[in-house]
Amino acid sequence: MKNKLMNILFNKCSTLEFKAFFKKSIHKSFMVFMYTIIFNSYSTFAQTPQLSEDQVLINNIGGIPWGFTFITSDEILFTERQGKLSRYVISTNSLTEITGLPVISASGQGGLLDIALHPNFSSNNFVYLTYSVAGPGGQTTALGRGTLVGNQLQNFNELFRALPLVNSGQHFGSRIVFDYNNLIYMSVGDRGTPANAQNKNNHLGKVLRLNDDGSVPTNNPLIGEPNTQPEIYCWGNRNIQGMAMHPATGEIYAHEHGPMGGDELNLIKPNTNYGWPSVTFGLNYNGSIISSDTTLPGMELPLTYWVPSIAPSGMTFLKNAQPSNEADILIGALNGSHIHWLKMKDDMKVSSTTSMNGYARFRDVRQAPNGKIYALTETPNRLVLLQSNVQVFTPTSTANLELIERVALYPNPSHGESKLTFYLPSHQFVTISIYDMNGVLLKELTSQNYTMGEHSLLFNSDELPKSVYNIVIHHGGIKTNLKWVKI
Repeated sequence: MKNKLMNILFNKCSTLEFKAFFKKSIHKSFMVFMYTIIFNSYSTFAQTPQLSEDQVLINNIGGIPWGFTFITSDEILFTERQGKLSRYVISTNSLTEITGLPVISASGQGGLLDIALHPNFSSNNFVYLTYSVAGPGGQTTALGRGTLVGNQLQNFNELFRALPLVNSGQHFGSRIVFDYNNLIYMSVGDRGTPANAQNKNNHLGKVLRLNDDGSVPTNNPLIGEPNTQPEIYCWGNRNIQGMAMHPATGEIYAHEHGPMGGDELNLIKPNTNYGWPSVTFGLNYNGSIISSDTTLPGMELPLTYWVPSIAPSGMTFLKNAQPSNEADILIGALNGSHIHWLKMKDDMKVSSTTSMNGYARFRDVRQAPNGKIYALTETPNRLVLLQSNVQVFTPTSTANLELIERVALYPNPSHGESKLTFYLPSHQFVTISIYDMNGVLLKELTSQNYTMGEHSLLFNSDELPKSVYNIVIHHGGIKTNLKWVKI
């Protein structure tokens, strides 16, 4: 049966690129194909989800747009790669340039890249940027922070600089994501030298984790290891240009560009090797094989991958009030010139659809606090409001999402005492328990009535072995899962 199915799949491949990939990887990847085939036959939507243009808000943006974020549902900050930051107010259709940016080295794929607001922006007005800087030896990706006052970034400081500097215009990354503990996840590309991604003594081809001031968290996974950089959270990544946090679980997901094929979506885990270039589903641009392996011991397989390449850029999780083991993910595609809609369950692909094929190169896609979906595009360079044929948002006034939006576990990963903080919109009976990944109850942390508001719970994990666990919160007839790593 296995050989018959492999032959059917191979015969249906129409491109030489895909056939070459198929021959070298089928013996390693049969189960991935099987899961894809099985889960593609299921969908929770009554109709195929599709996005389309609702309104072009800004047409003919002068530079190449790269990243954006929301101050409110009515105010957007967006970057242009040549080094320009702008504020756009939707209700008044007004566009203003923000001054006070650092010196940016805009050449090749480098320039002003991603933007993120501190989770406590309403009180500190901190804006974070990733951008390329020049120095002795070439260029690199940096992270900086300034305080937004009016239309100026004041007291802007460089918080972190990836090392080494490289004389290359390729693969800078870079996306910024805050987790529920206000820690920063920052991606840096391999800078065009694949071997960098496996070298833990540099920052290139990695996801880095930093405190909000740019310092190193004390529980980063590689602290104390010789010949490693302490900022590294995981490695073996080619060029991550999309990263987002699952709103229910708090986990970080990222997609990266493969070479000719082999774009990947990964769940970002601490102290994990994602394999590039030792394993890949892609080929060199001349059609030659980079690696004969698509998986090796100690290297993480992607959740899903694309052959041929779609060149993914930007991603967002839709807040649909799904169960915490399900997700709808929107991903922009540069080469594919579309938006990719992935439905995931238990970190396996259920289905995927494409929208707006041929519309533009989609650089970034985000969901606003009010649930509306926006995209930044290249060729043409636009900010676009999108519409969907299915419901894409459930207001956060429900008990489930009020809790999800304000739950935090710190430290995570941890090896001693941890603090779980959660918010309740009303008086509720709450049970919080620890389960292993097979669903076996290991420990009940609390089971009692709680008043409306924020609560904290301290627990000690000394008696549990190093592993990944589920912390399950039952409240008001609703279940919320939070993954926790014991190190």
